[in-house]
Amino acid sequence: MRSEQREHHMLPLFHDFEGKTVVIVGGGRVALRKARTYTIEADVTVVADAFADGFDEVDCERRRRRLEPDEADELLASVEGDLFLVIPATDDRTLNDAIARAGREAGALVNRVDERGDTVTPARAESGTLTVAISTGGESPAVARHLRREIEPLLERTEPMGRLQADLREQLAEESDLSADQRRQALRRVIDDDGVWRALEDGRYEDARDRALEVAGIDPSE
Repeated sequence: MRSEQREHHMLPLFHDFEGKTVVIVGGGRVALRKARTYTIEADVTVVADAFADGFDEVDCERRRRRLEPDEADELLASVEGDLFLVIPATDDRTLNDAIARAGREAGALVNRVDERGDTVTPARAESGTLTVAISTGGESPAVARHLRREIEPLLERTEPMGRLQADLREQLAEESDLSADQRRQALRRVIDDDGVWRALEDGRYEDARDRALEVAGIDPSE
């Protein structure tokens, strides 16, 4: 009864696609965006009877063929590697249904572009090692893109603090007289310190680091 009353949500999850295989069926602009996203790590195969301009610049396998719904199982069986994600990205709903069904039967996740599937590819705002993923559950990609543009400047400002915190965590871990809780409190004091932020924003990383060590209770000269 409880599961029937609970509102359905999608949970965010970052996943390593290294060594995974992604199959995209469709060669339009949406398929191109998907291919650009997943070729960063995954082995991507794109199947379509025509490809939008820009696919020549994407490191993926392209198979030029017109796929019929009853050929979806055969297609996925022909793809080598660890099939992890299938993306139906055509303008034919019947074909997309067949691809989604075949993908699930093959044990892969499905990311549909015409309706909500098993997964949603979020808009991403990135700076250095910082990544924020934004999703509206497929309801408004325009809102997700707007939020990405709003968040990107904040990430650019925050990324140097992330590097500084990583340096400090390593040095604090070497301080054997500090408990784990004391180390966490020290890092919080650093991130709350206006002087550290000002030095980082001025591009004075070493000054920021010295100030952070002082705030954390470590002698910068040691």
